[in-house]
Amino acid sequence: MALEPNLAIIMSLTAYKIASLIVGLLFSYMGYKLFMSGIWGHAGEINSQLGDNKLVIKKAAPGTFFALFGAIIVGITVWKGLEFKDLENLPARGETPVKPHEQPNNLLPQNPPL
Repeated sequence: MALEPNLAIIMSLTAYKIASLIVGLLFSYMGYKLFMSGIWGHAGEINSQLGDNKLVIKKAAPGTFFALFGAIIVGITVWKGLEFKDLENLPARGETPVKPHEQPNNLLPQNPPL
């Protein structure tokens, strides 16, 4: 039994978002476990700038980086949300797609009003 195209898109997009959340949470959990286990080696530093804002992390524990990257993954996944695109406006199989600038404009009159 074949799934409806819209249902297949919804299911696959939902599975992708859930997998992204799980990966982000696993990274955060691994960072927490590294941090709590007392591993304090100097992992490196991060310098980042976005506009006028600047983020500098120096001589941080490895768990800090895992937790930070996990939080970024979860934040982006939640921020983007689910974006569904309707398949009803797409051309059927075998049809050539019509580009918006090639569609006839039926709203304009054929002859000028004067």
